[in-house]
Amino acid sequence: MTPPSTVSAVVYSRNEADQLRDCLPLLADFDEVVVCDMGSTDDTTAVAAQHGARVVPVPDAPVVEEVRQRGLDAATSDWVLFVDADEHLPAGYRAALQPVLDGPADVAGVRVRYDNVAYGRMLEHSLQGSAKYALLRRGAAHYAEPALAHVPPVLDGRGVDAPASVPAIAHLNFRSVEQTTEKVLRYAANNPGRFTRLDDPVRLIRELLRSTVYSGAWRDGRAGFAVAALHTFGHLYGSLLEAERAGTLTADVPAKDARLLAAAEGGQRTGVSVRDGVRRLLRGRR
Repeated sequence: MTPPSTVSAVVYSRNEADQLRDCLPLLADFDEVVVCDMGSTDDTTAVAAQHGARVVPVPDAPVVEEVRQRGLDAATSDWVLFVDADEHLPAGYRAALQPVLDGPADVAGVRVRYDNVAYGRMLEHSLQGSAKYALLRRGAAHYAEPALAHVPPVLDGRGVDAPASVPAIAHLNFRSVEQTTEKVLRYAANNPGRFTRLDDPVRLIRELLRSTVYSGAWRDGRAGFAVAALHTFGHLYGSLLEAERAGTLTADVPAKDARLLAAAEGGQRTGVSVRDGVRRLLRGRR
């Protein structure tokens, strides 16, 4: 009889000892826990040891995809589940994975679902459908070079979505405005070619409306709006970096957009003039 497949939980940390204290206890029933330490100067190593994890030093990198392969190579189980230090696995998650691990042999990667948490609030309307290839069959997947932010691994076999029986992982992705801004800008700077152009006012306004209003992000309150607005800021930053590299920052706004902006500017001035006139009229009647 074939023994059940094993799975390693591989966690990455860069000065996230406080996050590990909450993350690692939820991995106790995995066959192996590996903490890939990206040059931390806090208590990451000590916290990992307290929870029985094996620590593997890896180079510090601006985006974790650059060192995912190191963790894949360091693990010893049949499968690897990549876990970020700010991700919390629900109770029973390891048991829910077993049918997937023992499933068809041609499956090389499984897309796992995530629920995003912003500033202590679960996002129920924005960033829905978050998923990534975090569960990989060792020996049947690798990361291409150069490994870019949010680029999935190369699979030597089928990629499938985790079944509904595998619950979503809570991702405390947005813990403070400062942390969110730093992460958004870091990922934007390290993923060239990802962004559509936002280097003129019309495109920026359209994207801001799309991300904060039309997407329904506002239904998640100020937390949802903050996440959407900061992601748009990151989108703008990445787009401007690409424009700078292309030498187009000195170019004029396209004629069509310039006419639209001029009309909007003129309409705003007219509106202000009418408002001020009405105010003067009302004051004169008092």
